[in-house]
Amino acid sequence: MSASNIPPQEPFNESDQENEVNVVGIHESILREREEPKDGYEPIPLWLIAVFFALIFWAGIYLAMNSGGFQKDVFNPEMVAWAGGGSAVAAAPPDPKVIGKRLYTQNCVVCHQTTGLGVAGQFPPLVGSEWVVGGDWVGDNHLVKILLHGLQGAVQVKGATYNNAMPPWQQLKDDQIAAILTYIRSEWGNAASPITPEYVKSVRDAAVGRTEPWSQKELKAIPAEAAGASAQPPATPAAPPANPAA
Repeated sequence: MSASNIPPQEPFNESDQENEVNVVGIHESILREREEPKDGYEPIPLWLIAVFFALIFWAGIYLAMNSGGFQKDVFNPEMVAWAGGGSAVAAAPPDPKVIGKRLYTQNCVVCHQTTGLGVAGQFPPLVGSEWVVGGDWVGDNHLVKILLHGLQGAVQVKGATYNNAMPPWQQLKDDQIAAILTYIRSEWGNAASPITPEYVKSVRDAAVGRTEPWSQKELKAIPAEAAGASAQPPATPAAPPANPAA
């Protein structure tokens, strides 16, 4: 490119300098409107401090209530508080009917329904059933035996015949079976006495080794007994009178 082709530069004048100074001044005025940066840290808001200490206070109460005294050899799922000095405040015992209803819903409701009326012609009702509340030749021991080992063959319930299999529930613990029976004996208008875990255990122990379900004929051959009466320990026989002195 020859020197003759280079466009001539415009001469610098003072008006251009004034325009440049004005642009800088405009930006400086904008920047001055912003808050100047400060060294250090801003103070923590009081509400945030209050929340922080409230959280610490709650955490301390939670640990005190559920720590078990921080003893490594203590585990009690029913413990809800720790009073210190080796004493614990245990939770109130759960209502057997509440547990029984939950277990009934999980295991029994498919056949016997939530209403306890069963399914006509297939599964017998529990409402007013002599097998549940007792009656005729049926006792509380028969009911427990059925839950432990099951029932097969034809059975008569409230004058109707059913011929379906009742599965065994030996996998349930004594207190779970007792809770189910207590629930069905006091629900839907039934008004029979509760069944205790101790009574379930006694019936279970009396039939150790049995693997087959019961039949109505077998159960009818077993004398009926009431849970409350059977749960009482046998009376200690009186000692014979001493021989009078010769």
